[in-house]
Amino acid sequence: MPDVFISPDEQIHQEVPPVLPKKVPTTESEKKEFRSHSHSHFSAFNLYPDRVNFETKNDDEKIILMLRQHPIVNLKWIFITTLLLFGPSLLTKFGVLTLLPSGFQAVLALIWYLVTFTYAIEGFLNWYFNVYFITTERIVDVDFFNLIDKRVSDAEIEKIQDVSYTTMGVFGAAFNYGDVVIQTASEVPEFDFLSVPNPDKVVKILDDLREKTH
Repeated sequence: MPDVFISPDEQIHQEVPPVLPKKVPTTESEKKEFRSHSHSHFSAFNLYPDRVNFETKNDDEKIILMLRQHPIVNLKWIFITTLLLFGPSLLTKFGVLTLLPSGFQAVLALIWYLVTFTYAIEGFLNWYFNVYFITTERIVDVDFFNLIDKRVSDAEIEKIQDVSYTTMGVFGAAFNYGDVVIQTASEVPEFDFLSVPNPDKVVKILDDLREKTH
């Protein structure tokens, strides 16, 4: 959802308190230190997620962070869906549907709600399945187009050349989300983690990983 007030505030490698521990937690006792972070499968900022996997993940590869766009981006399709749900009632109130036979009115209303339901499901699936991963070995960008089409791009941590983030507008500042831009020396020269929560922490995590690989 575009911001009304565009006021970019780009910050590069800002000093942020450490996010990563000295090692990747594997036991339950080690993971207890990070209970303040959400471990829900619907979370947009999931540090050391439980029972999460992706197709190209190696056996010894650990997922450090799973990201989605901030939930606030869902307001657009939720708002439109809400308006669409009242569509048949409004058409009936203003007498538009009364011009049609009763059987056609029911069919038209059924088609209307089916299209509305499809639109809502598509909006949710696009948010849920478009994810970004930061692992102990690489970054992974999963672009979801539909249930059978997707694109997966990745780059090794040691090939990351620069990381920066940008927060834009009133909503970005108020809800602490923004775009993380990652420059790499891989086949994909630039990765964009769009509208993700806590972009400062994401940059800090990537900077810490880069330091460990050098």
